[in-house]
Amino acid sequence: MKRKSTLFALIGLLFLFACKEKVEYGVSQQLANLRKQKISNIEYSVYLDIPESETAAIPARVELTFELAERINLPMDFRNADSSLLNISVNYRQLRTRIENGHILIPKGYLYKGQNKISIDFLAGKTSLNRKGDYLFSLLVPDRASTVFPCFDQPNLKACFNLTLQTPKDWVAVSNAPVINKMETDTSTLWIFDKTYPISTYLFAFAAGKFKTIDYVRDSFRMTIYHRETDTQKVARNTPKVFELHHSAIKWLEDYTNINYPFQKLDVVLIPDFPYSGMEHPGAIFYRDSRILLDENPSVTQQLSQANLIAHEVSHQWFGNLVTMQWFNDVWLKEVFAGLMADKIVNPQYPKLNHQLSFVLSHYPRAYSVDRTGGANPIRQNLDNLLLAGTLYGDIIYHKAPIALQQLELMLGPEKFREGLNIYLKKYAYDNAGWSELIEIFDNLSADDIKSWSKRWIDTPGMPAINIDLTNDKLIFTQTDGWLPMQFNIMLPTKTQYQTLTVKFTGKTCEIPLPNNVSTHKNIIVNSNGLGYGLFVAENHNLTLIQPDELSSNDLARASFFINLHELFLNHFIDTDTYFRYLANALTREKDLQIRNYVLNNLETVWWQFLDHTNRIILSQTLEQTLSGIFNNQKMPADERKPAFLAYCRTTISPEATEFMEKVWAKKTQVKGITLSENDYIDLSLQLAVRDIHNADSILQAQEERIQNADRLAKFRFVKRAAIPDEALRDDFFHSLLDAQNRRPEPWVAEGLRLFFHPLRASHSIHYLNAALDLLPEIQQTNDIFFPKIWLDAVLYGHNSTEASRIVAKWIKEHPQISPNLKGKLLQSADPLFRAATGK
Repeated sequence: MKRKSTLFALIGLLFLFACKEKVEYGVSQQLANLRKQKISNIEYSVYLDIPESETAAIPARVELTFELAERINLPMDFRNADSSLLNISVNYRQLRTRIENGHILIPKGYLYKGQNKISIDFLAGKTSLNRKGDYLFSLLVPDRASTVFPCFDQPNLKACFNLTLQTPKDWVAVSNAPVINKMETDTSTLWIFDKTYPISTYLFAFAAGKFKTIDYVRDSFRMTIYHRETDTQKVARNTPKVFELHHSAIKWLEDYTNINYPFQKLDVVLIPDFPYSGMEHPGAIFYRDSRILLDENPSVTQQLSQANLIAHEVSHQWFGNLVTMQWFNDVWLKEVFAGLMADKIVNPQYPKLNHQLSFVLSHYPRAYSVDRTGGANPIRQNLDNLLLAGTLYGDIIYHKAPIALQQLELMLGPEKFREGLNIYLKKYAYDNAGWSELIEIFDNLSADDIKSWSKRWIDTPGMPAINIDLTNDKLIFTQTDGWLPMQFNIMLPTKTQYQTLTVKFTGKTCEIPLPNNVSTHKNIIVNSNGLGYGLFVAENHNLTLIQPDELSSNDLARASFFINLHELFLNHFIDTDTYFRYLANALTREKDLQIRNYVLNNLETVWWQFLDHTNRIILSQTLEQTLSGIFNNQKMPADERKPAFLAYCRTTISPEATEFMEKVWAKKTQVKGITLSENDYIDLSLQLAVRDIHNADSILQAQEERIQNADRLAKFRFVKRAAIPDEALRDDFFHSLLDAQNRRPEPWVAEGLRLFFHPLRASHSIHYLNAALDLLPEIQQTNDIFFPKIWLDAVLYGHNSTEASRIVAKWIKEHPQISPNLKGKLLQSADPLFRAATGK
């Protein structure tokens, strides 16, 4: 029956093409399936002539060869203006056609069964070429290749690419494959790159511009680092470590997978304010430079983050690039395995850190931030059209998926887990496969029902509530709101010590018999290893979740407690004033850096998103004394004190604190031992401006004159327009964002929005909530994959009033046509606002 349905669907689609009806905008799954069945052995030759002028057109040409299983009317993807299509020939015959609905339709009369060649002259689309002055970079994930050049833009039509770039003479260029020839004229340079191995269109990449280069060689491994940083000391401090981290990650992955590095070379491009932390293009990984080039005296946490990011992107060379998902509904798969491999690579390099603690604090809060909301989505989501592929990205695939896979590895055991991955990588090398193929492999290796496990963890949204009831002889755990198969530990107090027991859910309820020597004078510690997923709620007053003294020596159990305490607060089990004061007190006692930073983040969240201005004034002395007590504590290392100082600068509102911040910015005073970077001083000037101090304009002007780096200066000039005291000029900043061309670079826009919608300016910015929400569908179409959620977070974080909640709820009600995935993003971002308003 399924085969008949598929056949009828294909026949129907072919009939539509024959009738010359328009193909659906974007790449529908139906179109993708048809092309996958009919097209093979694709090879592109792409030429782009990049001009000196940022505004000039980019003449381009693409030649592609491919094989057809049968002659069909064949849509190519090219989302550009019709005027950009200059000339097209199909098998050496001129074709007069136009772009319709983002496609070029090639009539079957021009095509052959077997080998075909199409040549197209065009003007390249600039949307995804990210030009900024004297450099540019492509960013084509998930379906943006077709905004630049005509192609078959779907992940399971892998192809080899031959790239030729013509650039201004003093530029350099880098792409997936090595340069094999370089020719110079008086005004330009021609860069000819080798043919790539088979890759998906979203992974095709290049960057060009005024970059500096550093070459490293060890044994047979060569790597070039491209950067624009003007601080030569920062570059010299970081780049040897950056090379070493890439080299060691490759060696580890080769050993773990028994597969050599699968591409021709690996270079690194460090880009100012790159939209993501990193992008894993085969042979040329792009990073946001600030994530890689660390400031002087970085903390261990910052170093770990740098190493983990590098290991994550290198892992993608195997997980995502060598084997790529068939369709973007499985995009989570490449991300989760890159994350898991990164943890395995990096953790041994930092033996003094508690890495399970790091895993719990990194993943559980962010997974809960989505799963607790009305916009919760499963790890594996439906996707009908690649136009909406960007909406699949988010905290569920990056943070809940690792939690799920850690549970799966516990179930399978590490050796079978590794064996299954190795089978998967070798079977589908340079090809496409998804979760279904991997589950089949794991299911064959295990006596457990992995497919049933997958339905609950991978295909079902939300987090369960886990109710805990203590009777005379047992503990009863009951999951509500759905249930997940999982295991976690509890610590039962006996008369002499704590006894660790494992709770293993195979259904909605699990009972744990109490030993005879259990003590009633101490607290039972629930989820002591942090692996349990959900909201833990005690139903019996004899079992308390208030932090017991016994947690002081168990960092993991303490972190688990704090995470659950935050969820209890959000679900109104604890009032805001009590929770805020509790966090402030806990900060002063906390000895572990990772837990302290987590508590600090929650304190800041409560301060801005759950307290109104009156209560902030009442609690300002408590906040300031707590934070200053930490950053002035000379017994603590400076890198551990600095986060408290930066939080102080972001949160304090009293005149005394503001005056202190201004003196620090002016370099008239300092916090002993804490070194501030140029970016720190920039942030200080912006924080002073949003507090509307009398000389804010002169501070911003002086800060602008301090900045020497051209890229940082351009960013500051953009962002400061959202921080200045003059409301009319701030309004001009927001109005400029109505034009899509002004919504790039996205990190600049996001920072500006957070200043424009800052909580201290909520009374003014509330009038722009509707306008900001109205832009959401357009942003999803025109900006990068993470930006709709980033936009929403920046717009809504400054509001916690009942009025703001009503505005957002009304907007949702009046826009029923918004895509479900985009509505989900809005509900996720608005969740703190809705909870804060409900609690008033």
